[in-house]
This record gives sequence, structure tokens and C-alpha cells, in this order.
Amino acid sequence: MDCFRSPRRRIRRHAGRLPGAPGGRKSSRARGKCRPSDELLDLPERQLMSDHFRTVGFTLEPSELQSLLKRALGGGAVIEAPNGDYRVWTPGAGAELWVNLYRLDGEKRELAGANPHFASDARMHAIVEGIEPNPEFALEGELYAWASPGGDEHGLYPFSASVPDFDASLAKRGVPFRAVLALAGFAHELAWWPSDAGYQQSLRDEPTGFATTSLLPIGLFGSNTGRARSQGIVTGTIRACESRINPATERAFWRIRVETYGGEIDVLAAPDVVAGEPVIGGVVRATCWLTARIVSSDDADPSLN
Repeated sequence: MDCFRSPRRRIRRHAGRLPGAPGGRKSSRARGKCRPSDELLDLPERQLMSDHFRTVGFTLEPSELQSLLKRALGGGAVIEAPNGDYRVWTPGAGAELWVNLYRLDGEKRELAGANPHFASDARMHAIVEGIEPNPEFALEGELYAWASPGGDEHGLYPFSASVPDFDASLAKRGVPFRAVLALAGFAHELAWWPSDAGYQQSLRDEPTGFATTSLLPIGLFGSNTGRARSQGIVTGTIRACESRINPATERAFWRIRVETYGGEIDVLAAPDVVAGEPVIGGVVRATCWLTARIVSSDDADPSLN
């Protein structure tokens, strides 16, 4: 599972289908901290969804999750957005916990949900062609883009990724535009081989193989919507890898830097998803939930359509 959300309050927003409608840019800024209240942390009524928390060393265990949320609400940086705030807690090792709060009257806030994230410094150049806000959870959404490492206006392949600060960075953004993305993949399944030769040998036993470097956007197949669109099978060369410890929980997770077709991606995985110890220079293939933050971007450019 990838997040938990509160089912009690849903803010409806402008309907959006890919590609998104043009609009002005909304800047975000960090400020202050908030003091958590027991009312915000009323977990029995929360809706629990699939667990990507373990992928970066967090947990959905109710008692531990409540403690993590308190720490995030009390110690996280604030990013303002049109429909609420994000509390971004960065305990270390690249692991992040994003707590979403709807804005009520005055300074009141209501817990909307929380998502794990990773502070990736992997980079992919892309053309963002569409944005898709979540029609039920106003602070969440996905982008739709084409990998474009050389600035080619046509791109190499499409993909979708969930954006943790969607309401602050993209909700009113015009498309299309060029961007540099920090891309991360939360692995559901992962396999690796110590060399390209070993990987090529394995393909002889598979009816359908993947190139040594490829990103197959399986979430875009069929009629998927929302987070289900942000799924991909990433194959590439391992450029860096290490087992990290989330300081907030003392739980381990794997961070694997992958050079794939069109750019780089940090693949994260819980220990029980990874067999053995991956090696630099090997080949990895992982089925992932893809997330992205915009590192830099140009203004909307209609000529890219």
C-alpha cells in the first residue's frame, strides 16, 4: 500500500484529465511548524491503503504510525497549497513523510492523509504534457510526461508519476513544459543480475524480454486512473546501491540508483523484496510505483503540442 487517507472529508476541485488545462503558476514556500493534536491523529476512522511505507523504512503499524505522524506534524516543514498544507518530515537517509492537511476555517486543519517519499537526486529530463488532479483528494495528483533527455520535442516514451506536492506545484500550472524531474520508484517486485551477460542469458528463458535499459509504463495500459497510472517496469544498470537505515524507525531499506533508457531513477525497496546484495555494474528490473518532483522547469510552451 502507498498511503493512508482520511475518508471523512473530500474537497472537490476542477475536473482534470490528461492533458491538464492551462493555468497560472502557484509558488510554495516553507514556513513554521504546527503542534499536532490528538484530534488530527484519530486513526480508527482513517482509510488504510497499500504499503509503500516499508519501502523507505517507515511502517503502517497503527501505534508506530501515530507516533510518526505526531513527529511529522510537530517537526515537518510547511508547504502551503491552494487547498491546504503539506507537512514534510525528513528524518534522514533520504526518507520523507508527507502529511496532507486540508485547510478549514482560519488556522484550523484536518488530516487528509500521508504519503512516503524519497529525496532523490536522480534526474530525468522530460516534457510534461498533462496533469491529473485526484478528484476526491485535493492535495494529490499525477503528471503525464515524455522522457526527453536530448530536448527532442517528441520524446522517447510516455510515463506517469505521482507528485507529492501536486497541489502546490502543479494544480494551476499550464502545460506542456520542459522539466527536470527527480524520479523515484517504490519497488513492488525486484530482480537483479550481476552482469549484463547474466541478464541476457536470463532472457532466453522468458517469452517476452526487456532491453537492458528500458522503462515500460504499464500503468498507462488499459483504463487505469490516478495512482494506478503511475506504475512502471524499470530495467537498467546499477550505478550505486546501498542498504540504508531510516533514523526514525531504525528499519533498513535499499536505495539503488539505476541508469535506464532516457535518464536515471532511484529505486527503493524493502529488504524482503531484494534477494542477496545487488552490485554496481549489475542489471536490475523492478516493478514500481513512480513518484516525481520538479527540480526545474520552463514556462508552458504550446509549440511542444
